[in-house]
Amino acid sequence: MKSGFITLEGIDGCGKSSLTGELVKRLAAAGFSVELTLEPTRTWLGDAVRRSYTEEINPYTEAFLFLADRATHTDLIRKKMAEGKLVISDRYSDSTVAYQAALLQHKLGGDSRDYMKWLLEISQPVILKPDVTLLLDIDPEKSLARLGNRTELEKFENMENLRQVRQNYLDLAANSDVIHVIDASESKDVVLEAVIGVIGKNFDVKL
Repeated sequence: MKSGFITLEGIDGCGKSSLTGELVKRLAAAGFSVELTLEPTRTWLGDAVRRSYTEEINPYTEAFLFLADRATHTDLIRKKMAEGKLVISDRYSDSTVAYQAALLQHKLGGDSRDYMKWLLEISQPVILKPDVTLLLDIDPEKSLARLGNRTELEKFENMENLRQVRQNYLDLAANSDVIHVIDASESKDVVLEAVIGVIGKNFDVKL
């Protein structure tokens, strides 16, 4: 099977994490050599990004932390693809655009779309265009209900912020030829089959 690059996106509570394991199994069974990655990465740069979740820092500083982590992550993706791997990343550049634009708007005011444009521009030198991006779309009320058992929600995980993040994601999808919007409010099995269908069609393989 050929190499490739797939990203999974969506607001917190959309079901990405629970979907990933089954997706990898299905693709491996179909003959793909699958490499699973995620953002933030498991590097010191990724650790710095995760630390920023719990601290009050300048939102521009946080955006550049994500960008630095992604530059390293993209190097890894290219390496694994050169080895013939199908790389699946749990979050990539669209997450930073959607989330950080919402955070910048919340902190500094202005229009989220202007921040999205800026984030897209500065990201270009350090990103790789995915073959397929699967956007698991869900209403924030439902996603927060899924997160209800967490003892402490991160700063991104509040209703107002998630509504803006979701809209940012949908705006990205409306202007993309690789983002496929999947209804994540359905059952896990239904969502998995929808995701499998999109990947099979794009890679011209029966899964």
